[in-house]
Amino acid sequence: MKRISQICIATILAFVVTSGVITYSLKSNVFGEESKVVAAKDLHVSKSTPTRSLMQLISAHTSKILDAIMVGDFNAVARESNAVAENSEIIMEMFFSADGKAGEWFKPDGNKEKAAEEMKVEFEKYLKIVADTARALAETAGKKNIVETYKSFDSMLQNACFGCHEVSREPWPDWPDFMKQSGG
Repeated sequence: MKRISQICIATILAFVVTSGVITYSLKSNVFGEESKVVAAKDLHVSKSTPTRSLMQLISAHTSKILDAIMVGDFNAVARESNAVAENSEIIMEMFFSADGKAGEWFKPDGNKEKAAEEMKVEFEKYLKIVADTARALAETAGKKNIVETYKSFDSMLQNACFGCHEVSREPWPDWPDFMKQSGG
């Protein structure tokens, strides 16, 4: 009986200590310190804000699309694909005004109008590809062919997502020689 009491006390003590550590880490990470809040605010005025926002909005949908394809839920594929297209259009409205100029978030150095227009044109190009391929994916899902639906999803990732990443991000480093597959 004494051993069971010791185990119970040790378990309760471990729970209290773990709860304290988790609470302390959540307080500093979730609620933020002043320096972290400033750093987060600075992220929102960077030139990549529309792209980041688009990626954040559609990432959950693309994950759900893949899950739905794997289980053959064509209605979910169509629903999530349409959400990707709609969110893409909303992002354009959020970051670029009706007259085609960037909003308050864009504060570049130098020639503001030219930089904003160049960014808008590039962003609009990939945004259109995202919306068009997402709508095509929804249409393909309506045919209830899992192979064609997956190919349409892959096309969306290749043409829209990876296409944009190739021009807007640093290239991935090449695989080391020991990791490359030998030819043959």
